[in-house]
Amino acid sequence: MKCVIIAAGKGERLQEKGTSKPLVNFLGLPLIERTIRTAKKAGANEFFVVTGHEKDPLEAILKKLSEDTGLVIHTIYNSEWENGANGFSVLSVKDKIKEPFLLLMSDHLFDPSIVRNLFSQSNKSDVVLAIDTKIKNPMIALDYVTKVKFDNNKITKIGKNLKEYDGFDTGIFYCKPSIFKALEICIKKDMGFLTDAIQYLADKSKVNIFKIDDKFWADVNDPESYRKAESEVLKNLNKQHDGIIARYFNRPISIWISKKISVTNITPNQISIFAFSVACIASLLFSMGSYIPLIIGGILAQISSIIDGCDGEVARLKYQESSYGGWFDAVLDRYADAFLLFGLTWHLYSNDGGNLYLIIGFFAITGSFMLSYTADKYDNLMKIYINTRNIRIGRDMRIFVMLLGALLNQVKFILIFVAVVMNVEAIRRMIICKNPNTETLKHTPFKSEINS
Repeated sequence: MKCVIIAAGKGERLQEKGTSKPLVNFLGLPLIERTIRTAKKAGANEFFVVTGHEKDPLEAILKKLSEDTGLVIHTIYNSEWENGANGFSVLSVKDKIKEPFLLLMSDHLFDPSIVRNLFSQSNKSDVVLAIDTKIKNPMIALDYVTKVKFDNNKITKIGKNLKEYDGFDTGIFYCKPSIFKALEICIKKDMGFLTDAIQYLADKSKVNIFKIDDKFWADVNDPESYRKAESEVLKNLNKQHDGIIARYFNRPISIWISKKISVTNITPNQISIFAFSVACIASLLFSMGSYIPLIIGGILAQISSIIDGCDGEVARLKYQESSYGGWFDAVLDRYADAFLLFGLTWHLYSNDGGNLYLIIGFFAITGSFMLSYTADKYDNLMKIYINTRNIRIGRDMRIFVMLLGALLNQVKFILIFVAVVMNVEAIRRMIICKNPNTETLKHTPFKSEINS
């Protein structure tokens, strides 16, 4: 999939964030890099970025991105960029592309599944435009957005000043090379905008629509839309299988931290190591056997649990996700769980003595491991079932119970709770997974990775 990205404009409405809109930092990445990485995730493998305003710093960023990722990124300078008509930018790649291509704007954010579905459902139309039919979408700035009216899945009218409309232009296009001919005709008539060419083709019934339904997209064109888009992207960091503690307590804090970390050079793996280190300190405090260190250890264990969510959040925000990173984090989590529970076991054993506490501690650690080991297979097999539940027993709840038990000086309760509840839940999962619903099995195959 070849991808053309318009990045020639000045973006005057976003000047307070930066003098070049494509280079404006958005949660740790320039907008242009975020657009390219999202398109790559959707299947694009060759990029043609049309530059104009501040071309030198933009081309420098693109060159480094190409070197770092191995992506093929061509830059084409639009000498007509100052006239403000984006049709000239699209036309500047005419001699570079001879097949259908993806056309994007450098300041638009979107869910990569929109592009995948757009291309999979593309047809014989010259252009297919992804549109948002949510007329009351709070992300939309009505004064700036391009509006679309359509009939029988074909665009009839397009423009910013339409009084009646059925949806909004998301800036995501499937185009055939015939778009270049339409642009040339419109430019000769002093109509140099992309929407002019789209209207020209629409008048010939050659522009279809693709509805994005509830998928995310945002046009980052001013400080207000920047703020809204940032809020929406951060909100989408929540994971489907978060437990109740993770969803309502840990995530709001970890997302706030991740937002701050995203603008630094701190890597997800470094965050994982830091969270593990905090857990190790907590386990040492647990093992000291007195109440004050126990309280501090419980607080640090909870802090470690919160920070542990930041590595994945930062990885998703900055497109640094990797199979190794997920596995590395899971391994450190298992070590941290063992250390924390052993610290509590030693706390109890050193104060009260008795081999019974060692046995309880052993089953607490075993239950913790088995619950984590069964999580991935269970969650993938039982997605439909999980979605109907209000409470999911996992690591977030286990560590939160440690915090409560430490504050109340009830270490025995912590270990008994973890030993009983974690093992019972692991056994329950094995029973449920023995005879799964066949329809669920068809769509959610087993995976072998450990899920943290």
